[in-house]
Amino acid sequence: NKMDIQNQQIKKIEGRVCRSIRPLWEEGFCDDIRLFMDSSFENRVEKSSALVMEEDGKALAMLWLTTGRLRMKTGNSSQVIEADYAAGAVSGETQRHSGFMGRLLREACLQQYEQKHPFMYLLPDAAAEYELFQLIYVFNKPKWTLQPEFILKVLPLLKGETRETISIRYERKILQAAEDVREEKLHTGSDMLQIRPMEEADISHVADFAASWLEHRCQLFAERSGDYYRMALQEMHARQGDIFLLLNDDNVVGYFLYGPDKNEEIQEVLVLPEYEELLIEPAPERRPAVMGRIMHLPSMLSLIRSRQKIEVFMKYTDNLIEENNGYFYWKSGPEESVVKKIGSEEVKGKLYAETSADRFCAFLFGREPAEKCFTFNGGYLWEMVGLLHSLEQVQTLSDICVNEII
Repeated sequence: NKMDIQNQQIKKIEGRVCRSIRPLWEEGFCDDIRLFMDSSFENRVEKSSALVMEEDGKALAMLWLTTGRLRMKTGNSSQVIEADYAAGAVSGETQRHSGFMGRLLREACLQQYEQKHPFMYLLPDAAAEYELFQLIYVFNKPKWTLQPEFILKVLPLLKGETRETISIRYERKILQAAEDVREEKLHTGSDMLQIRPMEEADISHVADFAASWLEHRCQLFAERSGDYYRMALQEMHARQGDIFLLLNDDNVVGYFLYGPDKNEEIQEVLVLPEYEELLIEPAPERRPAVMGRIMHLPSMLSLIRSRQKIEVFMKYTDNLIEENNGYFYWKSGPEESVVKKIGSEEVKGKLYAETSADRFCAFLFGREPAEKCFTFNGGYLWEMVGLLHSLEQVQTLSDICVNEII
């Protein structure tokens, strides 16, 4: 029997108070390693909040939210934004399939709209449930595979049999810059690389390495601070795994996260291009992993740049956040992006593009081309072709890394 909906309330709790909902977490995620759960509740609560569905003081369902700092590179600018990562979506065993998660997700979206967060992202258990709320996949996670010879050499480290540094000989390749008149060559011959588990003293060096790697390779990524790696190291230890460093002359040139509780998969690899072939097999399989949704449309649009100056009238439909619905005027270029909500009378007789929350998200995150994400109204065919060309100038976010630990 479904409970009386009038008796249920949604309450927001923050910080250490989130520890009070651990019993519900344990009920929903009973397969989690207890040490990992201990580590998560110890490390994450200070920066987290949760929406809890209650009846008579009893928690029936919860949605855990952690606000993270992400760096976005669009046009000629690089900006730090705040976005919520949703996790721990769980209902009590007797309350499942009661619509509670939909209500919690709706409330989370409304609150993030009020905070003007541009978007939210999450790691789904069942994508179809979230697609109902116009969430789509925005990040395909690589499935990394270590080179067989490499596995044999580092197996004692992976199994925790030793923490001693292991040296590996490798052949350095000749690098040639084809566009240069001169050839830039590194010496040929043999060098030694070191592989060892990461220690507390390595954290600042790893954070610097990751910041540089992500800045050069990605348009949107979670900032990797020392605190991030300190927490990651603790959580990998809790999973009976570790973070392993690849070093050349004591300089970090790569690392990987290995946790045997996740089917012995490599959970993340960051390595300089010249060492990739040594460490991992090429062309890793990529599978949809992280879903996202636009929260506050004007905030999101204000972050997006285009290669050329464009002006677009747009009708936007959002089935979850009423305030996002309506007509917008969007002006963008390499240096700035300006958006204004307008009335329907302002588009009378004008050509405008029409889209929805999920289709527009698919466009901005480079999942689908503009022609599949917009329909056009109010103009001649040649004008529609021109507007489509303008939208194709938008610098979409196709290279992203939102590879959370949990």
